[in-house]
Formats: sequence, structure tokens, C-alpha cells
Amino acid sequence: MTKIFILGIDGAMPEKIFGKWLDELPNMQKLISKSSYAKLKSTIPPLSVTAWTSIMSGKSPADTGIFEYTYRKDHKYESIKMVTSLSLKEKTFWQILSDWGKKSIVCYPILSWPIKQFNGYLISGSLTPSGKEIENVYPLELKKELEEVFGEMPTADVPFFRDLSKEEIINEVRKLTEGQIELEKYLLKNKEWDLFYALIGLSDRMNHSFWRYTDPGHRKYEQGNEYENVLKDYYKFVDKKLGEIIDFLDEDTKIIVLSDHGIMRMHTRVNLTDWLIKEEYMVLKEPVTEKKEFNFEMVDWSKTRAFAIGAYEGQIFLNLKGREPEGIVEEKDYDNLVKEIGEKVKKIPGDRGEILKTEIFEKKKYFQGKRNENAPDLMIYFDGLQYGCNTTLIGNETFWSPQTAKGSDDAGHSKQGIFIMKNGKSIGYIGEIDAIDVAPTILHEMEIPIPEDMKGKVIV
Repeated sequence: MTKIFILGIDGAMPEKIFGKWLDELPNMQKLISKSSYAKLKSTIPPLSVTAWTSIMSGKSPADTGIFEYTYRKDHKYESIKMVTSLSLKEKTFWQILSDWGKKSIVCYPILSWPIKQFNGYLISGSLTPSGKEIENVYPLELKKELEEVFGEMPTADVPFFRDLSKEEIINEVRKLTEGQIELEKYLLKNKEWDLFYALIGLSDRMNHSFWRYTDPGHRKYEQGNEYENVLKDYYKFVDKKLGEIIDFLDEDTKIIVLSDHGIMRMHTRVNLTDWLIKEEYMVLKEPVTEKKEFNFEMVDWSKTRAFAIGAYEGQIFLNLKGREPEGIVEEKDYDNLVKEIGEKVKKIPGDRGEILKTEIFEKKKYFQGKRNENAPDLMIYFDGLQYGCNTTLIGNETFWSPQTAKGSDDAGHSKQGIFIMKNGKSIGYIGEIDAIDVAPTILHEMEIPIPEDMKGKVIV
């Protein structure tokens, strides 16, 4: 009987895992020696919520409808909602397996609350509300069992991690990762399963907190700093835990280890809302004379042609007549305005006057699918994402600053993650695969028919 174990490591970066750190990751190294491995091309944008939902469903963001952590309900300006599992209308690979009578154990997947019933067990991951009354385990009797064994269950995430000291982040992430793995080992040993999928989302918190200390190309890097090896040490810790998990598996169990994107330096951010105001694409009811948090109530929509969201990639929406409640841009002017804004955005320089290699992704070209209503009209990668975006603080002195209303960040997401598959067939490096290739590959390995509307290919 075919069994497959899948470990997701949020933000695991190929240049480290396949390169500089590999000699210090013995379990990863041993697994790679028996596996096919590749760089995984992330989604546009390479956000965790966007990429993991495409990995889980085998569908692009234009078909999942997930482009950000939030969306505007019915395109209303102030009706901003957090995405939940109900936002994802496409079936995940474990739901498809359930339809074919296969049982899965799924631990800490993103966007899994509220939990949808299926044949198996699930512990919901990040974006799950806090509170003891929240049903974050399926079925409910499993939660009682786990609490009897472990006491308080480890949470999926470290809330408000940017407010913690570096030492607090290190300790809290280690403690939670350890707790999650111990819980997963218990389930591996004591429950029946055909597929087991566990996501370590905490690695992303470590990446954002400590990348600047390990990347010599980062503006803020200082050689020999006290945190230089913290990130590598965490991945060595994860590697040790991977080895413990593999020891629980039968030799013929297939194994996949993957990430949704990588991590990279982010020097600063472009103040995109300020730029839209200066260029008169956005008009405020009252001028802003000091730095303050932006909200849509400040906007004079009768004179505004475009607005933006996003903290890493920039997402610009036109104030389109017939779509937005107070839209003024005529449909006949849509293409020309998209082109005009895109050309001007590409001319925004870096904070040191350098030319940025900015990429523009237009909705009509890149986001065609059955659920693209939440897609931005333009998506922007400033300098290959080495520059992020600030759309929530306005009144800045210049067009560049490191902060958003939620705080500052020194790292963003890169366009490639990792993919490793031990299936007893092929061995070696196979180039680049796409995020949407993962789900059909899992179904293929489990000998389950692949739905016709999955656009990814089977990795062989």
C-alpha cells in the first residue's frame, strides 16, 4: 500500500539548503542523495498564503482567488476581510484523496480554518483565531486526546513576533517547533494514515527575523555579529527533527520535503501610496502634513484613479467604474491607464539613486482564471523584490522607508523554494518545477486520478 510523508518548511531557500549549508544538514543531505530534487518556482506573488494554497490545490492564484492575506468583499473600499479556508473554493490534495477513500493526517497547514470535514485528522495552522473555544483540531475527540498526552497543544505561530526581542523569538520558535514535531511523531506512531502532511511555518518567522545577520549582501549585515549563525542553527535543528521523523517511517514510504518560496534581503520599501498621491492618481480629502497610518476613509474617490495594497510586492487597483463602488475610470481607458502607471512605476529609482529592475505583472496577462476577481490590475516587484512596498503609512519625507504600519522588516520572499522527492524511482537534480505541479504529483504517486482542471504537470 502506497504511503507518502510530506514536510513543508516555509521559506526554505535553495541556495542554502542545496548549497552552503548542505554539509551541515546530514539528514537533508542523505535524503537528497536518494531523491529527485529541484528548485520550486513560487506563485506570483510569492506570499506564503498564496503559494501554499496553490501547492495544496494544484491551481494558480487566478483559480484559487488567493492573492493576499486580505481581500475586499464585493470590491468595497472599507470591507477588508482576512482570508480563511472558506476563501479557498478548490479542493486540497488531502480532500481529493479523501474522496477516494484515502486517510490523511494534516498538521498546521496554512488557511485551514474553519476546518472542512474529510477522511482523516487535521490541526489547523496559521490564520486560525486564538481562543480555547476555537475548533482548531478535527475531529474534536482528537483534541481531547492530544491535550491528555501533551497538556497545552503547541500553537502554529508566534503572535506579534516583530514585537519580541531576538532572544525571545529564538526561544519561542524553538519551543513551538519542538512541540509540533513531538505531536506529529505521536500521530505518526498511533494513527492510521495513507498521507501525512506537516508544515513548519515557524521557519518563516526565523527567516524574517535573522536573514540580515547571515547575508553578506545585505546593507545591514555586519561580519561576526552575534546572530550570524542563528538562522543556520535553526535549520540544523529542523534537520535533526527531520531525521527523527524519517526514523518513524517505513523504508518504502515516499517522502517529499518542500518550501513555498525562499527568503532574500529587502533593503527598504517604496512608499507606494505616497507616490500615487504625488502623481495625482490618488486624491485625499485633506492634505497630509505628517506621517500617519493610511485608511480608505481619507480618500476622495470622486477624483481617485488608483490605489494600492501590499508590503512586499505592490498591488495597484484601478478605481474602475462598475467594479468599485465609486469608480471613475472608464472601461475604455483601462488598458491605457494600466500601461501609463506601469511605465511610470518602472522609473521609480532606489533610495540611493540607483536604477531598479522593476517587474510589472498586468492582470489581463498574468492573472486569467475563474477566480481572478481579487487580482490587482498591476502587481509590482521592485528590484526583484529587494525593495518592498509601504502602502499603509503616508506623509513620509521621501518615497522610501523601511516601515509599514505593522513595523519594519529586513527580508522578503524570493521567487524560488525547494522540492525534494524520494519515490524509489529517479535520483538527481531535475531543474525547476512549478508550485502547481506538486498536487498532481502527489495524486500520481498515490495512484489517484488527477482532476482535469489541474494545470500543473506530474514531476517524473
